[in-house]
Amino acid sequence: MEYLIGAIVAGIIIFVVLVKSKTDKFNKLTRMHFPNWFALFSNSQMPENHGMARALILQTFHLAEEFGAITPTEKRELDVGCMKEDPIEILNGWLEHALPVVRREFGDAEIATSEARLIGVLMLVSVKGVRPERDLNEFLKRFN
Repeated sequence: MEYLIGAIVAGIIIFVVLVKSKTDKFNKLTRMHFPNWFALFSNSQMPENHGMARALILQTFHLAEEFGAITPTEKRELDVGCMKEDPIEILNGWLEHALPVVRREFGDAEIATSEARLIGVLMLVSVKGVRPERDLNEFLKRFN
């Protein structure tokens, strides 16, 4: 009986360590330049692209709070809300609607040298507001 309990505890510990290391890997990938991250994401299969999408979204929320693009309350609400939805669908919506705005306002040259999570923040800023171009432009002016 003691061996069975020990095996169960060891199994749980191994599972937690594996999940944490996989999560850390996905979080680190968000520090890649956006085009490199996007190419890796596009060429990945389930469950890797699911993990990459979730990590980018959560890292985006974290960085957006640090930059003052969202409040701590908004971050908590977004964290909880995005856990209930498919991260790939969320990210595809950002890529379809917000990335073109980011390209126009921020520029392809800047996107090519920026971390994926920063581009995520810019996409979040543009989808969050009523007037995406103006909101993104005002956000960018705060840092110039």
